[in-house]
Amino acid sequence: MERKNKLVLFLLIVLVMTMALISSFGLNLFTGGGAEIVLPTPAQSDPGGEEGPEEGGLALPVRTTPETVQSIIATLTRPENYARTVTVEMATGADQAGSFTASVLVDGAWTSIELTRSFQPMGAQYTIVYTDPEDGEGRLYRWYAGSTQVTSWTVGENGADLAQHIPTYEDVLELDPASIVDADYVLRDGGPCIYVETAVDGLGYLERYWVSTDNGLLVASETVKEGIVVMRMRSTEAEVLQAAEKDRFTLPDGTVLYEQTTP
Repeated sequence: MERKNKLVLFLLIVLVMTMALISSFGLNLFTGGGAEIVLPTPAQSDPGGEEGPEEGGLALPVRTTPETVQSIIATLTRPENYARTVTVEMATGADQAGSFTASVLVDGAWTSIELTRSFQPMGAQYTIVYTDPEDGEGRLYRWYAGSTQVTSWTVGENGADLAQHIPTYEDVLELDPASIVDADYVLRDGGPCIYVETAVDGLGYLERYWVSTDNGLLVASETVKEGIVVMRMRSTEAEVLQAAEKDRFTLPDGTVLYEQTTP
């Protein structure tokens, strides 16, 4: 009798342990829970952007690949207000053909650009762009140093980027995924970035983009032809727009197009 009681007790213990195991592992199985996907730790990207990224262990929601990079970029947003300096260098073969340096201020729908060129005899170029936040349509105003003559025309939603002579990286969202040849999560000048490399046409050009995950801004780009960089863009870190610079949205005749509201 005692032996039978021990057997019953043993079977009860086994049953309890079995139910515990089912509770632990079966819940995840039936509810669809899974391990977090791990992205590579940002690999230090050379300012020239020549080397490839390396893997590490920083956890992010999704792995950056040519297949996922468009959906990742679509989640990024640019800041409403910032100031930075953008430099664009252009070359033909091994020789530099010229460069642009743009001091850029953005305050909401308004962008001010002071552009100097290494080969521009007309002096500094000044541009103010308004972009309607509702429909993306806008207006551009432009004049040159020492002149009060202002030229104005309508522009599309990419007008401010084009006035800076920088690529509009959001165009990556419209590409056939097959044209994206590489993508990763890297460091560029110490900041975390989404890296994208695309073959955009049949002429053998590659375009490379580094988009900051901190602020959604394009911080660097390159256009490469047969291994030679024919265009390179880089920028300083974006800073908060200062109220003392509000005169940047005033035409040379004193007409105030916009009064800056950022403190």
